[in-house]
Amino acid sequence: MPDIVIVDTSSLIALDKIDLLSLLCKIYSEVLIPETVIKEFGDVSLPCASIKKLESNLIKLLITDLNLGRGEAEVIALASQTGTRMMIDDLRARKIAENMGLTITGTIGFLIKAAKLGLIKSAYEKVKELRNKGFYISDKLLDGIKKLE
Repeated sequence: MPDIVIVDTSSLIALDKIDLLSLLCKIYSEVLIPETVIKEFGDVSLPCASIKKLESNLIKLLITDLNLGRGEAEVIALASQTGTRMMIDDLRARKIAENMGLTITGTIGFLIKAAKLGLIKSAYEKVKELRNKGFYISDKLLDGIKKLE
């Protein structure tokens, strides 16, 4: 059953690099994208995308006190306000979100889900492709994904 996700810049970039950006609309009924993420990434032409403008004291706190980028801060603030799952890869931002009790997935989790749903042939191959295009993915993680298939 499709649901809603809030997406960060890094996930958009990663999916765009492997030509799977449109897959977001096949898994999620709505993709929420904070305004700053659009400014960082550029226009996203997805029929399921909604751009959200945010003002929140939490954003200021995440940026000034916890040293997150504005995009990550807006994703976390929107997830906190709405209770919506977020797709974010930055480890520091993920740890903060986990500590806040938010629901998180990442680009690799998304690819694994897409493979399980039969929307792509192999999450392992797509993660290898990401790695070949400059994204850091540890050998241990890559081996773990291969064992899932």
